[in-house]
Amino acid sequence: MTPSWRRERAQPPARVAAVTPPHASIRVACVLGIVAFAATAALGLATAPAEATPAGPPAPAASLTPVVDCVQDAPLGAVTSRTVVLGYRSTAAVPVEVAPGSGTNDFVPGTPDRGQPSTFLPGDHHAAWLLTLDAAAEPTLAWNLGGATATVDASVPSCTDATAVTLSAPTTAADGGRVAVTAVVSRFLLGPPEDGTVAFSFDDAAPTTVPVAAGGVARTDLPVPALGDHTLTAQFVPAADSTLRPATATAALTVVPISGPLTIVADSVVAGSRTVLVTVTRPSPVGPATAAFTTSDGTASAGTDYVATTGNVTFADGQSSATATVPLLSRQAGSPSSRFFVVLTRASIPVATGVATVSLPAVPVAPAATVATSSGGGDAAGPASALPEADPTATAARPAQPIGQDLLLILGALLVTAGGIAGVIGLFRAVRSRDAFS
Repeated sequence: MTPSWRRERAQPPARVAAVTPPHASIRVACVLGIVAFAATAALGLATAPAEATPAGPPAPAASLTPVVDCVQDAPLGAVTSRTVVLGYRSTAAVPVEVAPGSGTNDFVPGTPDRGQPSTFLPGDHHAAWLLTLDAAAEPTLAWNLGGATATVDASVPSCTDATAVTLSAPTTAADGGRVAVTAVVSRFLLGPPEDGTVAFSFDDAAPTTVPVAAGGVARTDLPVPALGDHTLTAQFVPAADSTLRPATATAALTVVPISGPLTIVADSVVAGSRTVLVTVTRPSPVGPATAAFTTSDGTASAGTDYVATTGNVTFADGQSSATATVPLLSRQAGSPSSRFFVVLTRASIPVATGVATVSLPAVPVAPAATVATSSGGGDAAGPASALPEADPTATAARPAQPIGQDLLLILGALLVTAGGIAGVIGLFRAVRSRDAFS
């Protein structure tokens, strides 16, 4: 016969057996849920479309060209020091980055990286940097930039004779006008030349020749060519007895329709308006322009119907319209329709329509005040109700309660009900579990 203390110690395994299955089921369910979530995430990653790899910037081979401007040799005993002045030309619209020694920005033979630039800006750039080398040890050297090559050897012009031209001109011009252009001639290691000429020309037209003045400057005004895109060329031509080398620079010019003629119009005026907006427009927003205006009486009079106004409108380059405001006065009831004018008195560009008409509407006569009489022949109608405004017997309208409060009350009741049910179920289960373990 088993002792009572042994029977009591045998009870815990039965309790464990009774409690363990629910906990085991929960653990199995959690594991299955985690596995399902991981499988779904993996499937989503596997089926997600791959992002397209953005295309990189275009290769600089077609946009960069190295330029050897000149060399200057200086004998130093058995060694000849050669100073090389280099530049580049970029047809790209944005700066191009090419690392030295990367295979597309190298010197050969010898060390590929000799301090050359790595950032190349759009346009022509002379004397961008200097390179000093031993002419006897390296009589020939090549700079490979992009897909082009510039060679440094004894055939390169000396810096005492080489020249460069910097051309300054606008990028756009109005049809039928003139354009101011300036060329500056320089030498790389010496002062600018003060003789020779510069020939300016558009495309293949006959050039306009201007002598070089002090500081190597040549200026002129050229007639604008036909509408469209053109190439302006400035070529330095040295004097007949000079050892200087010629040089050339180019710039692009676009000819657009003339800025104008100006047109002025006024907005419509409605009853009660206190101002009227006047707009001056031009069909081509090229270059700056100004215009002056003033008001002029018609059937409407300044001081009675409107405020006499004068002023100016200004157009910036690229601006196609400008506005001005004319104040209006309050007119008497019964005033008829009338009008006045806003006139362009002068302008820096042609004018197509120089007068804007402002039409003021008629002001209606104020209606006579009507007096309502009561059926009993009183002088005036009394209040709408015989009761006083604050009549205590009147039924007061009950303010509507916001619908959100009703919803909150309903939701609160549902939560309380659900909580009570859940509490009863939990209490019932606890009692049953206690009875099972006892």
